[in-house]
Amino acid sequence: MKNSGFNGKLREQVGFLLKRAQQALRTQMDNALASNGLTASQYAVLAHLRESPELSNAELARRSFVTAPTMIRIVQDLEKLEFIVRSENANHKKVINVALTVQGKKILEVCTSKVSAIQKRMISGMSESEISQLSSLLLGCAERLESISRD
Repeated sequence: MKNSGFNGKLREQVGFLLKRAQQALRTQMDNALASNGLTASQYAVLAHLRESPELSNAELARRSFVTAPTMIRIVQDLEKLEFIVRSENANHKKVINVALTVQGKKILEVCTSKVSAIQKRMISGMSESEISQLSSLLLGCAERLESISRD
């Protein structure tokens, strides 16, 4: 395989660079969302509910990369803020569905513009081709690591 200009030491640190970028993104999102009383994790839940209404706690936890107990707390907090409502699942008595309220949709719209601005800043200076390549490379990394747990 061609070297691509990376020395061995840097190649071994790609995971740390990914974590550094993720942490910087998370910090910026938490700072921007705080004025609306939300965290990045709470925003993620609202965004997932916009895309897939009436998800269960377990599914929200999987999609938001948090544990089930953490998701229970996030859902409780969002419910107190009246951004979501919980209801029984018609097919599974032990499953509780979570859905956005009108207030939740409004706050999500405001916060999405803030998150979009942060993401635009993160990729500023990159060409469309570089953004596409970065997305493809990150997706490939995630899929290869996820396949390990399925093997």
